[in-house]
Amino acid sequence: MSKIKIIYNKELDVQRVINTIKKIDWFVENKYEYKKFSFPKVLDVEKLKNYSDKEIENAVISEYDEEIYKKNETFLVNNWGKILEEIKNSFSKSSILVQDEYIIYFTKYGTGGSYNLPNTVIINLNKRWNVGMLGTIIHEIIHLAIEKDILEYKIEQWQKERIIDLFFIKNFSRRVYIQNVYNSINTEKIDQTFEDNFPDMEAIVQKLSK
Repeated sequence: MSKIKIIYNKELDVQRVINTIKKIDWFVENKYEYKKFSFPKVLDVEKLKNYSDKEIENAVISEYDEEIYKKNETFLVNNWGKILEEIKNSFSKSSILVQDEYIIYFTKYGTGGSYNLPNTVIINLNKRWNVGMLGTIIHEIIHLAIEKDILEYKIEQWQKERIIDLFFIKNFSRRVYIQNVYNSINTEKIDQTFEDNFPDMEAIVQKLSK
């Protein structure tokens, strides 16, 4: 059984805010509405780039509440076996791998969720909690499973997100949530390529790179 290691602390939250602010230009370029992300309430979202690291640290500490993290940790631990079984079943159909361990970082800031290779998932508990958190974790674990192919075939950001959403719809229909971003791209080719080649995820990614 794949293990999970859940981590949360003030230092992580501070770094999450700093890293999110550093990526503002990238978010704008890729049509994310970053002003709707989660930031400490005392920070002015219109002036995020003006704050020092120390000001950000003080803002995070002023509203840090460990009880929120503990409640969600308990919920995830109690439900991990169930969602892991769902993940294993869906991945086995597509010959993508479940890892031996996932590191789950809880925060209250930034986007709803994100991931870092090789096995890290970051969950924003201000955006996703309890059942919603489980869906986001699955979404990010799918990302981790196909990221090697995404990088190899140089798939663009919203192509990648659409592939993840389509896999999610196909395999986790009762947990599905769809990102409201597709006014930015035409998904017709992605959708057709997915349908024609599923469950071969590498083939889907490879053909979309052409």
